[in-house]
Order: sequence, then structure tokens, then C-alpha cells
Amino acid sequence: MNRHKRGKTVWIDLESPTTDELSLVMSEFSIDERVYEEILTPTPYPLAIAFPGYAYLVLHFPTADAINGTKVQEMDFIVGKDFIITARYEPIDPVHTLCKILEAEQLLGNVSKKPQTEELLGRIIDCLYAAISNEIEQVGTRLERIERDIFSGKEEQAVRSISDTARVLLRFETALSRHTNPLIDFLTFLGAPAFFGTKFDEHAAHIEARRTHVAALVASYRAIAHELRITNDSLLSANQNKVAKTLTIMAFTAVPLTLIASVFGMNVEAMPIVHGAYGFWVILGIMASIGLLLFLYFKLKKWL
Repeated sequence: MNRHKRGKTVWIDLESPTTDELSLVMSEFSIDERVYEEILTPTPYPLAIAFPGYAYLVLHFPTADAINGTKVQEMDFIVGKDFIITARYEPIDPVHTLCKILEAEQLLGNVSKKPQTEELLGRIIDCLYAAISNEIEQVGTRLERIERDIFSGKEEQAVRSISDTARVLLRFETALSRHTNPLIDFLTFLGAPAFFGTKFDEHAAHIEARRTHVAALVASYRAIAHELRITNDSLLSANQNKVAKTLTIMAFTAVPLTLIASVFGMNVEAMPIVHGAYGFWVILGIMASIGLLLFLYFKLKKWL
């Protein structure tokens, strides 16, 4: 449990809190029992609820995972006029980084004495979306590498890479799409005259712009991944068609040669050419000539 004070605003950050720690914080700020129950166990979906004097928000932020590609990390927010409570079930790197920054600012005396609840809330949410944006940019770099592989003759190896990347982008997009309505409801309540009022409009617009930017970034990279998949499939099909055409030409060329060998290989006495002094070479010449004619024909048709 970390406590940060910014002017008259208190931010309490809870990481995997015990029931005693959570009860202590809930009692200090007179938080409803229903919120206590929600924080104790993971909430499977985003949620925004307005209470007298504060608002409660649950969001799930996607992040890269070495095993499953992606995972979501739940973050619970309780925001009052002069306090912010955040709760999480595991370490979230951007939040940890922000805590260190606030501690450094406190030591340097770079802290305003005015109420800063709106500004602090904006920084917390902004750092979470900024972390997602950075991870998506890394996915973009991976897509550039996949594109180079596709056009350098590594189409088969690129199939798995495209699928893994598309799966990550899909999960990011799904998680972010669920933020829309709860976050808008949450920001609307905080911007009400009875709460922060119009002074919160700028912060709300910035938060919504950050969410929209990240969602658009994910959508654009999903479109790129889709186009790369189509391009890769087309190149694979073209290569397969080329192989099939080559095998067909070889089989077609072998038919007349096999027929000639079969005819002259028949066990009959009155067989022309075969019993001549140069019969073997004549037959080979005929077969070579037919093979050459077929080759020239295929070249003329641009099949080779």
C-alpha cells in the first residue's frame, strides 16, 4: 500500500491488498461495502458506478505476455474530490514507474499546493494508455520485420509470425473496445457540476483522446497484419501453382517419350529401326527431338 500526497489530494495505490488493508482504506474514505466486495475479487468486465461523493471504475488493460501472447491486468479506480484509490492484483509497470516519478518530484519539492485530483487522475490513466501505445509500436516493428521476410522468400516461416501477431492485436483491440462506455460514463460523472465541473473538461478530453488514439493505433496495425496475411497467402499460392505447373509440364513431356520407349520395346520380330546398326541412337535422337520440340513449345507459350 503506497500513499502519495499531491497538495490536498491523496493517492493510495493498493497492490494485492489484504482484507485488513482494504478495510482500513475503505473505512478511511467511507467507501460503500459493494466496492469493497468488488475489489476483493477480480471483475471479469469493465464497470463504472457513481456513488455520492465518488465514482468507481474498473478497467482491464492488455499487455504482452511471453506465454499466451497477451494478458489483461485489472485496475480499479475510486475517485473522490480530494482522493484517488487504485487497486490491482499484480505489479503493473507503468503505475510503478509513475509512483517513482511522484516520489522524486516530492523529494525535489516540485509539487503544487493546489488541489490536483483531476491532474493526478489524468497522469495515472495516461501512463497506462501510453504503456499500451508503446507495446503496440513494438508490434508494428514486428510487422515490418514480417513484411521483409515475406518479400525475401520466407513466406512459409511468415505464416506463424503473422498469426501470432494478429492474435495479439485482436486481444488488444477486444480489451480496449470494452473501455469505451464505462470510461465515458466515468468521465461524465466526474465532469458533472456536483463534482469537478467544467474544470475537468480538459482532462476528460485528454483521457478520451488517449484512449481513442491507442484504439486507432491497434486498428491500423490489425489492418496491416490482415493485408500482410493476404499478400503472404497470395505469394504461397503463386509458388504452389508454379510447382504444380512445373510438375504438369514434366508429366506431359514424359508421356510421348514413354510412348516411344514402349512402342520400340515391343517384343515383335518385324520392328523397324530397332534391329538396325544405329537403331538405339536413332530412337534416342527421336526422343531428344520430341523433347526439344516440346521444350520450345512451352517456351513459346511462356509456360517455362
